[in-house]
Amino acid sequence: MAVESVGVWWQAGGWAAGALGLGALFVRAERRSRAPLIDLALFRNAPYVALTSAGAVANAATVVLLFVVPFVLQEVLGLSVLGAGTAFLVPAAAMAVAGPVAGRVPAGAAEPVTAACLGLAAAALATTAAATITASGATASAAVTAAPPAGAAEVAAAAPVLLLVAATVAAASLGVAGALTLTGTQAVVPPGRVGEASGLTKCAITVTAGLGLAPAGTDPGGALRLASAGCAAACLALLLRSGHRLRRVSLRTRRVSRRCSRPPRTRR
Repeated sequence: MAVESVGVWWQAGGWAAGALGLGALFVRAERRSRAPLIDLALFRNAPYVALTSAGAVANAATVVLLFVVPFVLQEVLGLSVLGAGTAFLVPAAAMAVAGPVAGRVPAGAAEPVTAACLGLAAAALATTAAATITASGATASAAVTAAPPAGAAEVAAAAPVLLLVAATVAAASLGVAGALTLTGTQAVVPPGRVGEASGLTKCAITVTAGLGLAPAGTDPGGALRLASAGCAAACLALLLRSGHRLRRVSLRTRRVSRRCSRPPRTRR
């Protein structure tokens, strides 16, 4: 409701303040409960928080992609509903295949693979946004002028191909990242907390999906660029975390090697 009321600052602020207040009351009640609905220790589990946050960004970008590309195919490029649906079968199939592919990724490699997928998705979404803007400009130019500028017809013809290729790459990358979120988070929590952790992860990615869809109806190109920026930021955060973890492992390895290389003490 706060997002939908963003045009009226006091309504948006009221809804946001109410949500924060309810969240604070929920946390307080959970801390005092002997059998809490959600174990707040999950938020101190760094791998779980990292994968859930990355999955939330990936799911928001996925929803934007699923809404914007068919919209552009119909409203900007002039395809019929059947034609747009047929053209979008390729990105949809790529996203469907991504799930089984993600299932073959080892649990220990979930974070680096998710980071790689988000980086590729960021580039593909930026390309999709550029193709959307190019197609809009070419279509508008052809509609205004009786004799379109040289090359405008070629640009308008190439835009759908570029749009679908970029959307297919983005769909496959986001599909793998989203599936790894669900499997990876289950691997980094205690077995007795798997159901609880999965429910919290699903709630987070569902909420962010709604937030990501909010600007897509008014500014499709801007929504794609925002999704691209979010994926790039999540990719960078995961890479920084992986680098920090590798440095800690390297320090531990050096300490162990130094201890092992010391000559044994002789008793006098």
